[in-house]
Amino acid sequence: MSTYHQEAYLAIEIQPADAAEKERLMAVRKYVQAHTRQDDLRALAPYIRGLMGEGYQVVCGSSHIWLKREGTPERLAIVANRLNTAYRDWYEPIIPTGPRPSIRTEDSLPIPDQVPLGPSSPSQ
Repeated sequence: MSTYHQEAYLAIEIQPADAAEKERLMAVRKYVQAHTRQDDLRALAPYIRGLMGEGYQVVCGSSHIWLKREGTPERLAIVANRLNTAYRDWYEPIIPTGPRPSIRTEDSLPIPDQVPLGPSSPSQ
């Protein structure tokens, strides 16, 4: 018996092409939300294939399921493990990247032209 569980979620990465596709994706989202705790996400794939129907590829691994429109290179949506991924819906703002300040200011590197934070060292 496995003790590792995954928290499944669906991220729709590109805008649905039409109302029918949006409805299918919302049905997938509802299904995934009803079955979030999984040992292996592959168990969800057959049901997702059924919900999406023809015209879609549904490919999976143990920790993800991705959906594509047949004949297109970009991924339409992904089912992933919330505990170690952060995929987002197409309409959500992008999280800023780059260096972020440490929450432990005593471990921070000094910023040029600013007074260093933390204990000062004795002058020589």
